[in-house]
Amino acid sequence: MHRQLITALVLIVMVIAAAGNAPLRRSSGQVAAEKAVNAFTPLFDGKTLKGWEALPGGKWEVKDGAIVGTSVKSERRHGLLASDKEYSDFVVRFKFRVVKGDSGFYFRSEKVKSAVGVNGFQVEVDNSKEVGGLYETGGRAWVKRPDPKVIKKIYKPGEWNQGSITAIGRNVVVRLNGTKTSELKDDPGRVKGHFAMQLHGGMDMEVMFKDIEIREPTAAEKAGGDDGFRQMFNGKDLTGWKTTGNWIVEKDNVITLKPRPGERGWQRYDAYLTTDRKYKDFIIDLEFKFKKGGNSGVFLRVGDPKSQVSSGFEVQILDTHGKKKFGAHDCGGVIGTSAPSKMMVKPAGEWNRYTITCKGSRLTVVLNGEQIQDLDLSKSALKNRPLEGYIGFQDEAKFIWYRNVRIKELTFNGGS
Repeated sequence: MHRQLITALVLIVMVIAAAGNAPLRRSSGQVAAEKAVNAFTPLFDGKTLKGWEALPGGKWEVKDGAIVGTSVKSERRHGLLASDKEYSDFVVRFKFRVVKGDSGFYFRSEKVKSAVGVNGFQVEVDNSKEVGGLYETGGRAWVKRPDPKVIKKIYKPGEWNQGSITAIGRNVVVRLNGTKTSELKDDPGRVKGHFAMQLHGGMDMEVMFKDIEIREPTAAEKAGGDDGFRQMFNGKDLTGWKTTGNWIVEKDNVITLKPRPGERGWQRYDAYLTTDRKYKDFIIDLEFKFKKGGNSGVFLRVGDPKSQVSSGFEVQILDTHGKKKFGAHDCGGVIGTSAPSKMMVKPAGEWNRYTITCKGSRLTVVLNGEQIQDLDLSKSALKNRPLEGYIGFQDEAKFIWYRNVRIKELTFNGGS
């Protein structure tokens, strides 16, 4: 009996030790569930007003892929375009452009038979310093006004801007162009209702909305209410970054590399787009696309900006869609150490999404919803590289586009 018991205990210890040293694996069911949670679903098909109801007042129509609302000053009613369905907890994002007038994007609202059309929360949509604030129609009026100094820095009057709302239980976070403008915690307001776009009565109105998308909150968002990410680009210029390359900030905060005539090769390190400060532990989430034959890379924890390749970690970006045999130099590889587990990059011209986590010596990479790297850097060929440094994008003198570049710091470094 004693010998059998000892043998059993030894086996248990061995299993526990093996599990502790093994990389974290997720079942196919878990992966599919995470994909479903993180995927945005359109609420507007870009062609029709299917799924939406126009309430009396003003006019709503679809033009060039956008919902356009117009109204005249003599119209006293608040014209609304309201969703057919009601929603409770969600992350919703939308783009808007105010030509003239005072609009709003309602959520968790209730349809009512009155001149205002609905009661409930609205995110202010106009060209004033109050854009991005929270107003409760039929209730407390202004609930949260934004900081005018912040609005002046981030808002582009008369141009396309992006708003987002994270609503989980009684907690709400509003962002404008990636920056938090309003937040409610344990708020007593409505927790379920319709979305709606507004045409304010009593004024000449013209407002546009497009790219209206929704997803379920992630487990992390539900735990914290706010995912903690911030945009790394301000949508106007390259403030916070350094480069001699021809990197351009374009519409909708797309960062484009447009190679100059005669530029070639990857050893022009000063042409890389590099942060002006260091980062330690973080999650960086971004989208990218390239032309046929495209080549770039995401650099992490670079110790010396004058030599990124030899002093940091590079997650490769390369046009290798459909490749059957691949290595560390193909898309999703960590150059110099680890090939991706799967070839997940899309064909040239399509947007891809990277989510890269650096925490201590562990590096994980998710490409288009599939985890393709789970690497202990301390046991890799790059074990002597720094665990703190700059972030950068490679200039290979080939067209590359980045957008929605966000970062969540797991430890904050306020130094240079």
